[in-house]
Amino acid sequence: MNERPLEVWPDALERACADTTHFRQVRVLRETASTQDAADEGGLPVGSLVTAGRQSAGRGRLGHAWADTADDGIAVTFVVQRQDPERLAMAAAVAVAQAARDSVPVNEAARLGLKWPNDLLCAWPGSTPRKVAGVLVEAREARALIGIGVNVRQRAFAGELADRAASLHMIGGVQDRLHTLLALVQRLDVALSATSASLEADYGALDRTAGLRMRFNTPQGLVEGVVLHCDPSRGLRVRTDAGEQWLAAATTRVQPDPPASRSTLQPPCVDSPASPRS
Repeated sequence: MNERPLEVWPDALERACADTTHFRQVRVLRETASTQDAADEGGLPVGSLVTAGRQSAGRGRLGHAWADTADDGIAVTFVVQRQDPERLAMAAAVAVAQAARDSVPVNEAARLGLKWPNDLLCAWPGSTPRKVAGVLVEAREARALIGIGVNVRQRAFAGELADRAASLHMIGGVQDRLHTLLALVQRLDVALSATSASLEADYGALDRTAGLRMRFNTPQGLVEGVVLHCDPSRGLRVRTDAGEQWLAAATTRVQPDPPASRSTLQPPCVDSPASPRS
């Protein structure tokens, strides 16, 4: 599928939003530093989304930068009613994973899975998992901004990202960003309306965190160990040298593992979402 020009995006997105419960207003920019800032500074109301043909200074969680790869990726921010941030992050992670799977061949979809709390990774033969998409949720008084970045059309990544990032195109996906963006609108709308039980079940089917060796910043200090169980809303059960610990989601933050400690993401046995610097 060929990339459709930016000029057709507004009409296509407005038609898609007309069939949703949560989104009604669309803003498409040719270029912006950050869709999060565009939504915030523009004072866009709940029910809006803002996207751009190019995002030049995007950011991820914990202040990490989102590398500018021109017009090869998706950058979009959804403005929703402020609510529990863990639930919003879980809904966004499920939606981006499902939209990404909608955009790749069926036999490749199982390679895509979630790393707690909201990174979309792709299993990579003979290598560590590679990041395909990320989510950033920020609260603004009565609003919450859900920022999502997805690598779509990149053919390769340079420098330190060469073995850390991947795109949907690199695993055989469609090259039309609008296709994936429309799928994301629909999937996020459904996820935001889902019951907590349904959302947690969907996240659990997509989760690839269990079995990974990770490091976490907690109120008690740095904790390193193998994740035994992931509860997307409550936290993680981790096996450390000192024994098992439960790390609460609200006070736990992932710290990047050194290269030698990274585990390989394994695809599931059965099929049940700008590049990141994390």
